[in-house]
Amino acid sequence: MSDVTFSNSVDIIMPTYNPDLTLVKRAIASIVDQTYKEWKLFIVNDGGEAELSGIVKEFNDERINYYVIPHKGKPGALNFAISKGAAKYIAYLDDDDIWYPNHLETAISYMTENNVRFLHTDAHEIYVTREGENFKEVSRGSLNKGIITDITMWHISHINAVHERSLLEDAGSYDENRSFFIDWDMFQRLAKHAKPYHLKVITCEHYMYLDGKKSETNIISSIHKNDAALSRKAHHEMFKRAFEILSADDYVELLNDWQVKDAQINQMIEKLNRIYHSRIWRWGSKFIGFLRVLVPENSLRRKVILKGTQPLRKIMRGLKNTKLSNI
Repeated sequence: MSDVTFSNSVDIIMPTYNPDLTLVKRAIASIVDQTYKEWKLFIVNDGGEAELSGIVKEFNDERINYYVIPHKGKPGALNFAISKGAAKYIAYLDDDDIWYPNHLETAISYMTENNVRFLHTDAHEIYVTREGENFKEVSRGSLNKGIITDITMWHISHINAVHERSLLEDAGSYDENRSFFIDWDMFQRLAKHAKPYHLKVITCEHYMYLDGKKSETNIISSIHKNDAALSRKAHHEMFKRAFEILSADDYVELLNDWQVKDAQINQMIEKLNRIYHSRIWRWGSKFIGFLRVLVPENSLRRKVILKGTQPLRKIMRGLKNTKLSNI
């Protein structure tokens, strides 16, 4: 790693292994389109069979650096790419995600103006399915899950995080023995040395592919799907580690957030109960009105129906405190 650190420049790290060529081209294009121009991109082909040099040449941009290495796994590819750069800041983009044009400018401007060393923005988490050569969006939501994300680093992805290179001197390199939670592990270690700042601006899109090759080769998704016990154990271990980076203020903020969410849930339950009760009253009133029209007074049939509808009339009396004895 070079000892030279360029002022406010950014090294962008993109490890890749047998990517969808259309998606990786889209990812690179979103970098080239950045309004912030002081960057270098380091693409590392981690021993995959896909030939990416042609795509890199298409962009004809000297800031894009492409390397092919023997397969080491994602942490090894990340470490290799980082070793080739020298910029003050490090950002990341996966080969199937995209940045909005304002991503780097938004992050770097805030970091330099406010002396922030580790920052994460907001991102859309988008679930898609393949339709022929294209993808169809199924749903979209926020990648950030609230306070729990901000204080434990859970659901912060590589794509929306930026940090100073110097933090790695204390946090260390990526753990090459890890096969999943690679970014979560690193971000928790970085957070021990610089409090992460959540900049609440949406600057990127993180894609979840529900079918096809991308879904099959997603190690984390396959673990969650196929080995629930291992998934729970891994999550528990990471949340336990989070206690090392929590402050008293973090606990208070988390408790306040839970109280707000609990109140919101109770309000929602009350609203659903009111809707449910009003529908019972409406349906019951219609049913009893129907009987009033069709069943003659003082008939045996009316007496039988009165007996049969007693439970319904009891419920309605409880809801509206209205006497329904005379139908």
